[in-house]
Parts: sequence; structure tokens; C-alpha cells
Amino acid sequence: MAAASAPRRVVALGGGHGLSRALAALRALDVEPTAVITVADDGGSSGRLRQELGVIPPGDLRMALLTLARNRELAGALSHRFAAGALEGHALGNLLLVALAERAGGDFLAGLAEAERLLDVAGRVLPASLEPVSLHGRIGGRDVSGQVRLATAEAPVERVWADPVPPACAAAVEALEQADAVVLGPGSLFTSIIAALLVPDLAKALTAVQAPVLYIANVRTQVGETSGLDLAAHVDALFAHVPGLRLDAVVAHDGPVADAAGEPIPPVLDDPRVGRLVTADVVARDAEGRPGWGHDADRLAAALAPLLPR
Repeated sequence: MAAASAPRRVVALGGGHGLSRALAALRALDVEPTAVITVADDGGSSGRLRQELGVIPPGDLRMALLTLARNRELAGALSHRFAAGALEGHALGNLLLVALAERAGGDFLAGLAEAERLLDVAGRVLPASLEPVSLHGRIGGRDVSGQVRLATAEAPVERVWADPVPPACAAAVEALEQADAVVLGPGSLFTSIIAALLVPDLAKALTAVQAPVLYIANVRTQVGETSGLDLAAHVDALFAHVPGLRLDAVVAHDGPVADAAGEPIPPVLDDPRVGRLVTADVVARDAEGRPGWGHDADRLAAALAPLLPR
């Protein structure tokens, strides 16, 4: 009897709720996902833990872990966010990740590995860097510091950079080197996707991969951060921040969207640097079948399936 083939190794890079949708889609396919997560967050529970304990921000790592968790009961419990007292605003999963790292002598990768074991994670979750990334950017001709300030800016972000330059997590670089495909996004263009690629060795590994590189575009612009940017401008920003980047395909939503903040991004792109534009209705529906504003995991999986190597 023929031996079973190894699962396809797909690296999904970015952070936040957007990347969680990509990971949920990859779970529906016969792949082995590895999430490589930005560590630039400096707000909320993650920002407090980063400032008080000097750890990398755990929030986006937590979201990826819970998306890939087979142990849904524990995942549900770790989603709990405290509503009062000294722990107000903290997510239980964030506290667990920091605790597991401390129990491992400060080794955050060992703490993540233990969280993966406890949650029975389908895949792997890695930080882009093992040091917190300090994000800076230019908005309206002036320089702004901090991920939260950039994400909540009143004008579009022009460019971003990291200072000091962060070292890459070696395991994340290795995951890219061994990937059968790479998925970027969806999610905040500058403060999630590009923020992860401001780690030079990670960007270098991405530009060197022979595997297909796919970009999942957002359904709508993000008020402030990407206001007024069309699909071509989103793609331009990726190329501008990652010289040598290759995009084999861009996946864009083509269908109805709910009324919400931000403007719908039309699925129109004419860029010779992009292998192909794939359009599909990938938006989630509510119980009455009305379109929402975020990606639906099953619809996105159907759009990604023919783009992944068999």
C-alpha cells in the first residue's frame, strides 16, 4: 500500500482577526499551517504586558493558537477577557502564554510549544521576532511612533519602519524556507502584514522562497490606516516595503458587503508584478444570509484551494 503523502506546509503571515480567518480557511484544507505573527502590538492587554514585563505582545499569538486549537473547550475558556479589577481588559489566554514562558525560564518559544500541546493545535504558531518590534510610520508628512497610533491615525499611513531593527525568530525563517506556499493577510496592511515583514531576515526568506506567494486582500479599507487606498495601492505598499517580493496571486472579494466603516475595495488590479488576480465572493453571512464585512473561512478556503500546490 502506498505511503500517505505529507501534508502541504503553508505559512500564513500577519496578525489579528484577519490572519485568524486565513488560518481557519487553511484548517478546512489538507494543509499543515504555520502562523508567523507580528509582534508590534503595543495596545490593550498585549501592550500592558509588553510594557510591564518586557515580553513580546501575546494577543495576536493567542488568536492564532485559539483558531488552530482542536481542544475547543480550553480555547473557549482562554478567550475570556476580564471585565473588572486589576485584570480588567486582560485576556486569559494572554496571561497563560506569559505564564508558560516564565515557567520555561523566559523561553517564549517553549511557552508557545506548551500552549500548542495543551490546545492540541493543528499546526504551529511562531512570532516574527522574539523581541517586541517598535513600529514607526509617516502620516501626512509627519513621523508617528507606535502600532496603536498608526492603526488609529486619521490619515492614511504612507510608510512604516522598525527601529531598532528586530532579529528574526529562527524557527519562523526556517518555516518559510520549507514552505510549500505562503499566504499574506488578510488584515491591517501596515500594522499587521507589513509590520511582520519589517524583520529583515524574515523578508529576505520570503523573497527567496520558490513556493507560491498569495496575498488575500481586505474586503474594505481600514479607516485612517488605509483610507482611500484601492487594491493597486495595497499591492504597491507591499512591494515598496519588501523589495524583491513576488506575488503569484492576489485574492480579492467580488460580491456584496455590509455597510460598515471603511470603503469597499473593488476587485480591480492591473499590475504586471502580480501573477494573477483571483476574485470570489469570500464574505461571511449572518444568520439571515446578509453579507458581513469579514472573510468567511469556508468561502475563502474554496478560493485558496486551486492556488495551493497539490
